Amino acid sequence: MLAHDETLPGARLVFTDRSGGVSAPPYDGLNLAQHTGDDGDRVHANRDLLARAIGLTHRDLVFAEQVHGRGVRLITKPSARGADRGVRQTDGLVTTAPGIGLVIMGADCLPVLLVADGVVGAAHVGRAGLALRVLAEVVAVMRAEGARELVARIGPGICAGCYEVPASMAAEVERESPGSRSTTRQHRPSLDLRAGARRQLEDLGVSAIADVGGCTLEQPDRYFSYRRDRVTGRHGGLVVLT
Repeated sequence: MLAHDETLPGARLVFTDRSGGVSAPPYDGLNLAQHTGDDGDRVHANRDLLARAIGLTHRDLVFAEQVHGRGVRLITKPSARGADRGVRQTDGLVTTAPGIGLVIMGADCLPVLLVADGVVGAAHVGRAGLALRVLAEVVAVMRAEGARELVARIGPGICAGCYEVPASMAAEVERESPGSRSTTRQHRPSLDLRAGARRQLEDLGVSAIADVGGCTLEQPDRYFSYRRDRVTGRHGGLVVLT
């Protein structure tokens, strides 16, 4: 369930895998997403399992709708149960309120978690997110809320060796997010989401960056991958002020 579990001063960060949940194939097991066609009650059960694993309830979790944009929302209270698909038109979440679990989901895109003194953030970073610089938007909101020294953790996602894209797309993303263009193991054009995210964070003045690793496409027993399976679930990254 918890592929990575880390406690920092004032905050806790976790990244999930697909183990330990109740969803049936092709969403087995800990699918956190309501928008993929999975049974809603099973998704609620999975979210409750995750929340209880870190001492929260499912009502303390806030999800983003994740529309591959750059919208960021400052969260002051947990979402209502009815907002299961997440905060509308949002790919980044920030809060200064202890006890609210900000959750970003992925199935090839990166969940990126950020921590500073008294403020935490989470971003959904895929190809579009890199080009639109959603990380810069999240960091800007966090700094407006008083963040100074930021710590970042980059979650599991598709690796550069697997993420083949057309050459024109690789060039387009590289223009907006230098360091993102790469090649696959077959020497075809690809994107390196991790390298692009790290470069953006460094350019934003974030020096404490760690990558928890894991290629979603290459590890079907551990992670969901949309590119590999199309119909599948979502794992996630969660950060909470303690």
